[in-house]
Amino acid sequence: MLNNRGFTLIEVIFSISVIIILSLFTLSYARLSPVHLSIEQQCNQVISLLQDAKTQALLNHQKIDIIIENNQISYNSGNQHVLKLDENYYFENSFELYFNKNGNINSGNTLKLCDKHTCKSIVFNVGSGAFYVKE
Repeated sequence: MLNNRGFTLIEVIFSISVIIILSLFTLSYARLSPVHLSIEQQCNQVISLLQDAKTQALLNHQKIDIIIENNQISYNSGNQHVLKLDENYYFENSFELYFNKNGNINSGNTLKLCDKHTCKSIVFNVGSGAFYVKE
């Protein structure tokens, strides 16, 4: 009597082809769907850029100008640093400020980072160099 153990060649080829077809569908879907940042992640990127600018002002003892536009924030400290917002986010207001050589901010202001549904505010305290996120 023949003892059948394992798979036939046709069964193996069929199983592998099904796995390949399912993998192709999954990979094509993953490639087509863009990665979107949450508003917290986008806010953290803005805070990180501001912290970096403040650090550059303190380390180099120089004034660092921050330019805030509709979809990006930038500063120049010898080389240009630009953070472009994800396509779903925008700044509600545009303005300029600077960190002086002591790391202090020249003017108090509030920067609103928004998406379609919510906004987060980044508050700048005048004279202290402090800024924080307000819900």
